[in-house]
Amino acid sequence: MATLVPFTFDLTAHEGTRLAAVLDALGPLWDPAEIYSGEAEAQRMLYAHLDPEQQATYDALIAAGALPDTHGER
Repeated sequence: MATLVPFTFDLTAHEGTRLAAVLDALGPLWDPAEIYSGEAEAQRMLYAHLDPEQQATYDALIAAGALPDTHGER
């Protein structure tokens, strides 16, 4: 009967190389805080100025957990 030989492969070095390549590709002008604030502003604008029916639907989706409550008011 053949016995199984344990097989392990450590990807730590590869992951470090991959991360370095990603950060290099992003370049020195990449600003994660600016990206996040831009995304938050886009999210705010997306759900701004809803009519009452749309607002009710939006509130129901937040209450159901289908959308995140980014305002913390509901």
